[in-house]
Amino acid sequence: MLTSLRLVCATSAVALVTAVAPMGAATASETGKSKTAKAPMITFAIAEDHTEVEGALTQRAGPLRLRLLAEDDDHLLSLFQLKPGYTVREMRQDTKALGRLYREGGKGNAKAVKRMQRNTITMGGANASLGSVAIATVNLKPGSYFLSDNVGPPGGHLYKLTITPGSNSAALPEGVPVITMTKNNEYKGASKISSTGTVLIKNAIPQGYRWLQAAFLEVQKGTTEKQVADLFKGTGDGAFVLSGYAGGDTLSPGQSQYLTYSVEPGTYALICFFPDPDNPGSTYVADGMVRIITLD
Repeated sequence: MLTSLRLVCATSAVALVTAVAPMGAATASETGKSKTAKAPMITFAIAEDHTEVEGALTQRAGPLRLRLLAEDDDHLLSLFQLKPGYTVREMRQDTKALGRLYREGGKGNAKAVKRMQRNTITMGGANASLGSVAIATVNLKPGSYFLSDNVGPPGGHLYKLTITPGSNSAALPEGVPVITMTKNNEYKGASKISSTGTVLIKNAIPQGYRWLQAAFLEVQKGTTEKQVADLFKGTGDGAFVLSGYAGGDTLSPGQSQYLTYSVEPGTYALICFFPDPDNPGSTYVADGMVRIITLD
């Protein structure tokens, strides 16, 4: 939630990432036995000066596809719930602290971000680079949710999503590769997946509030995990960064999402560029949450 490459680019190291060329447009095709083509879809076409929404913001419980089209830059679509007693105003204030935590660290900013994590359940979403499409598929219970873009006020423009009782007839993807994020800030699971397809992303932390993310950043073959971490520390030159990029948004512990994407085949660094509030001024990727994988 609330993290995009443009926000991370407040640091000079990450500015190298946004210089890469856009990835190819994603398709709705998926690996494995899947019926998600029948799932309801809401499309967000996001640009710096407008967001266009196509699809009903009231849906029945069950699988739902959230399609992001990034029109003019890297953009983000986030799905989340606020816990009772925590207001949108408080979230926006804490989101300001999140931006400052990226730029300057600080214990006060880290405290505000932890407050937001305790009071907000993030359920994923999609990151896409300029001109690209990514689709998040989620399985939602009845209730009230928010969708947000990454433009406008802190936390982006908010759209209320209402999920009503009952169930739609769609099924979640089956037979897709799985990437799991652990309490040790490690990625487990698939190390070789398709360059065009669907992956299941899970935050397997059993308790607490730590938000984690899985994003793919294309790098040159032979790139090491240390080189990637050093780049996000601001001590690497980033010459190994190439053009492909796709990502899901942050997930609270116990949450999962499917990400449908399309990138160029090659070597990728699986990264979490959310800031680490236990190490103010750093991000999880800079702290070593990196895994080199192959997309073919």
